[in-house]
Amino acid sequence: MKIRTFLAALIVVSLGASAFALSPEYSAWGAGPAQYLMTKDEAAKWKTITADDEARAFAMLFWARRDPTPDTPKNEFREEYERRVATADINFTDGANTRGAMTERGKTFILYGMPKKIERTGGQRESALPGMPGGGSTSSTTQAADPFATGGSTSQTEGFLWTYEGDEARKLFGQARAQLRFVDRNGKSVYTLERGGPDVARAQTRAIEAAIAQPNLTAPPSFGAAAAAAPAAAETSIPEAPVAVQTELTTESLKAAIAEFRSAAKSPYENKAYATWGEYVTAEGQYFVPVQVYVPKSAGLSASQNLTFFGVVQDESGKNIYAFEEPATLNASKDDFFVDRSLTGVPAGKHRGVFGLAANGTPVAIVSSDMTLTGTLDKDATSVSQLILSNNVYPLTEAQNANDPYAFGGLKVVPKGDRAFRPADELWYFIELRNPGLAESGPAPEGGSAPVAPKVQLKVDVEGTAKDGKKVKMSAPPREIEAIEVKGVPGHYGVGSAIPLSTFRPGDYTINVKVIDTVKKASYTMTEKFRVVE
Repeated sequence: MKIRTFLAALIVVSLGASAFALSPEYSAWGAGPAQYLMTKDEAAKWKTITADDEARAFAMLFWARRDPTPDTPKNEFREEYERRVATADINFTDGANTRGAMTERGKTFILYGMPKKIERTGGQRESALPGMPGGGSTSSTTQAADPFATGGSTSQTEGFLWTYEGDEARKLFGQARAQLRFVDRNGKSVYTLERGGPDVARAQTRAIEAAIAQPNLTAPPSFGAAAAAAPAAAETSIPEAPVAVQTELTTESLKAAIAEFRSAAKSPYENKAYATWGEYVTAEGQYFVPVQVYVPKSAGLSASQNLTFFGVVQDESGKNIYAFEEPATLNASKDDFFVDRSLTGVPAGKHRGVFGLAANGTPVAIVSSDMTLTGTLDKDATSVSQLILSNNVYPLTEAQNANDPYAFGGLKVVPKGDRAFRPADELWYFIELRNPGLAESGPAPEGGSAPVAPKVQLKVDVEGTAKDGKKVKMSAPPREIEAIEVKGVPGHYGVGSAIPLSTFRPGDYTINVKVIDTVKKASYTMTEKFRVVE
């Protein structure tokens, strides 16, 4: 996967300015998929920009004009754009090795989203893992359809037929049903849009116009300046002296609530909250444990509530070894909510964490989790984080600390605590790879040394049982992926990808992700369970 599609938003606002000409990063932004969304005036303006500071200002205003919620730092339009670019990069790379987002299918997907139906025309194909280019192997079990697969018998492949229907088709194409055909004219798996169908030029204009929420905006809102601060974890100082660890809650009602929760035969807060935790280390060697409490919409809590986030970690004897309580508000994640924080100073051992939320001293959600902790991680060791499953990945708008929970160089990866996904979701899987083997990645520039980068392969398998009892097993061979260095954290890289779930039947599934470090000849396999719900 190219996590770069999410980091691109950060690159635009964090690179140093050049007084003479656009740096390659800014030039690439203007020549990349963002150009699909530019109005004629914006495209003309971009051609006149010759300095990085001007390009940065242009990009910030560009996104601000398309922000449907201008009173908040979050820009939902930009997040959706970046998800579509990421999906296009993964699925639509053509036979000429053109970046997926820059192919005609990629452009169409970015502008108009997922079609109602995708049909392969002119030949049969093998099965492939959803979200992955290339063929896969299947056993005798039922195979879920892959709306994006490009694998199979290329000798008989002629093209794809994308069908848009309903209100969206009327808004974009001016008709209730629009079909776009992509044809492999030269037998080289380069799919070009066949002319003579719907007026795609007019449809693009409509999409551009519909995207602009604030046409008269001349400057981004003031909180946009927070994004100007590069989210550099390396700039955050870490105290050298050990910090005293709190072991007891100070609010008696919360103490009593945890005691009652631990002694109850069945949790009175069933399905109201889910806990996720992990083990990480900063570039400076500080070990920390991020903890998230995920609250589904069905729990009935509101982001406007003033809450207390509290928790204890107890050893095998039931003794508290860590405790915290602090004011909190729920963060929105799609339709659900979450709160998170990082624990530092927690010793190694088999522990039990109990975490909850309270309103005016009264608990409204409590959840527990077994936690086997190492108590330390070697910052120089080659290792991987736990596997994170998410449907919400976005660039941060404020500078982060080195040990902020689930923040990777300015990129927030929100674990889906209940691991319940809908068919409309994309299931993102993400792993932090620490200190992998490096190899020369290209010829040396004149007078310099050859660039080095990890050489990583990724293999993903999914299997499970649908609600109707049918077994599903999907597999794809190992493929080369790009490991993107985590900004501000030398030696740490993000790897991952996304699986569109639109063709998954409701049911229970297991995903196995194998990361292969081909330089150090090492591999890591991680497994997580997830559900697809209606």
